[in-house]
Amino acid sequence: MSMKANYIHYNSPQFHILSDKQLEELHFATLQILEKTGVTFECQEAFEVLGDAGADVSNPGRVKIPSHLVEQALRTAPKTITLYTREGEPAVVANGQTGSHFGTVPACFGYLDPATGETRECYPEDIGDMVRLTDALPNLEWLSPPMHRTTPAAIADKVGLLQCLLNSSKPVMFFANNTDSMEEGLSLCALIAGGEEKLKRKPFVTGMSEPSSPLVQGKDALEKSFLCAERRIPNVVYGMPMAGATTPATFAGCLAIANAEILSQLVAIQLRNPGAPVIYGSMPSIMDMKTTIYSYGAPEAVLMIGALTELCHYYGLPMFGTAGCTDAAGIDAQSGVEIAFQVMTSALTGADMVHDVGFVYHAAAVSPELMVLTDEVIGMVKVLMRGIEINDETLPLNLIERLGPKSNYLSENHTLKHFREFWMSRVFDRSFTRTEKTKSCGDMLRERTLEILRTYQPKPLAEDLVKELKKIEKSWFERLGLKYEYPKRKQG
Repeated sequence: MSMKANYIHYNSPQFHILSDKQLEELHFATLQILEKTGVTFECQEAFEVLGDAGADVSNPGRVKIPSHLVEQALRTAPKTITLYTREGEPAVVANGQTGSHFGTVPACFGYLDPATGETRECYPEDIGDMVRLTDALPNLEWLSPPMHRTTPAAIADKVGLLQCLLNSSKPVMFFANNTDSMEEGLSLCALIAGGEEKLKRKPFVTGMSEPSSPLVQGKDALEKSFLCAERRIPNVVYGMPMAGATTPATFAGCLAIANAEILSQLVAIQLRNPGAPVIYGSMPSIMDMKTTIYSYGAPEAVLMIGALTELCHYYGLPMFGTAGCTDAAGIDAQSGVEIAFQVMTSALTGADMVHDVGFVYHAAAVSPELMVLTDEVIGMVKVLMRGIEINDETLPLNLIERLGPKSNYLSENHTLKHFREFWMSRVFDRSFTRTEKTKSCGDMLRERTLEILRTYQPKPLAEDLVKELKKIEKSWFERLGLKYEYPKRKQG
């Protein structure tokens, strides 16, 4: 490509929700909330760390954080976080520059069975199936072990984590019940990595902890964050404020509280362990005033998550976003519209790690078919995000001149070289003619989902390692006085 003077080349579409001045205004509003309103910290260690650093802790439990501590935390927090595969290969680079990396859900109390079309309880085998499905889908790059109710709550998080580690090589986000579970989960990962130091150097697991909206940092959340910080394990700090319920009903008010919740925990983490890897996360949405649900498909949620993504990147931090989920109870036109809108906005704003692919019925259940459909949508959106490259090869004026009018390009070497760049769907209908045997998108989606679940096998761990992991899992059951076996999966 020849060099051109004063020529701007866009590598991807350009999109903005907020101007630099608006981002700055939100930032200053957040600083005012932190310094004048304050945040409740229920973790005594965090309370003391903040007090020692100069925060106002004169009101028991309430901490008022001066702006210089926020600026200090933003300086010390890493700007790039790399996650690896189970085998130690780079998998996800989160730095606001490498595009969006989509992943799955952290909870799964209901399971929309693709074999029956019915929603039922989720079992450990279902988690294993969803993990294998995620491992097989090319556009889902990381996963999370869904919580479930069919094994005891005290160990359900760790059982889910083990299903992830056994059935996929992709990075995993671990949403632990408490600090003890987090410690045991990280020990499993260290065993696979070959030791804590190797896991620290090439982490394939992240932690996750949630502030409670509005403006509360719970004891368990801070303790889990501190544990990850000590181990240098990346940790997602992720809030779920609800406009009109736990925050003001206006978007700007909701965003300011969401930001204050994340930054206040970031300050505590960075004071205690400077340089600890933290991923900024938040899913602000609305309370539907007719039903009181926390809406997963609301366009307002997409707008606010996009705005927070821009604010997060204004700070230079990696962002944990949301897409691929729906308020619909199943796979229908509503779910297709909602996930497409979410995926496109996430990609355009550049959210780094994007979760919740597969959630249906406002997070009451997960659907493997929605995971497959979202994978297709992500593939479509990637075409948009590639943009249009203009150079001598892609703009072949000599070829156009040679062929001239009334010609075709089908037999040209240039076409042979480039047509494989076209996106091809596995579940969308492009048939030339329709007959009674023509399959609908829903039919093809179900068939593809079931085919993957039936045939795909992930890369296995070494047999001796699997035995050791299973031995550890058995000890979890025995501590509760239970027989070591999974509950029988019920169909329908």
